[in-house]
Amino acid sequence: AEAAGGGELAARGDRKAFGQLVRAYQRRAYAAAYSLVGNRDDAMEIAQDSFVKAYRAMGGFDAALPFYPWLYRIIRNTSLNHIKKRSRRGESSLDGLMESGADFASATRGPSDAAGSTELRAQLARCMQTLSDPHREILSLRHVEELSYEEIARVLEVPKGTVMSRLHAARRALREAMMQTGTTF
Repeated sequence: AEAAGGGELAARGDRKAFGQLVRAYQRRAYAAAYSLVGNRDDAMEIAQDSFVKAYRAMGGFDAALPFYPWLYRIIRNTSLNHIKKRSRRGESSLDGLMESGADFASATRGPSDAAGSTELRAQLARCMQTLSDPHREILSLRHVEELSYEEIARVLEVPKGTVMSRLHAARRALREAMMQTGTTF
């Protein structure tokens, strides 16, 4: 269950329940922001800002739906606003995106698994950097965030069929990038 029913209690204004949601999703929020902005400090700030915005908007959250896709939409919008501001200041958006992939290590992996997959993640990160922002985002939502097609459709506000076609195109682009760099998995 979603943080032991915390979504419903938090939607009714329970601060303790919202705190449980923050603890449950803070790593995913940071990873999602990082995948969009590519800067650790900015990602931490965006994740924190997103939780503040989520808390303020909890009255509009439908507790019958999963919390994370709703939170991700806030993270995405906060990240996109950050990128726009940064580009207006002349900074490069997405600098160092997914530089190592280490931020996305699953909590279920042990140290030996993580050590053995470091080079693999680095190769994949290099290939991901060559993709367009929409392709990177949809691959991250599906394979890093592990959202369902329905959840991705809600987050991106597109039909499920569009999610499927975009994923197909993104996977094809990633496969081509891997072939061009000689990366094998």
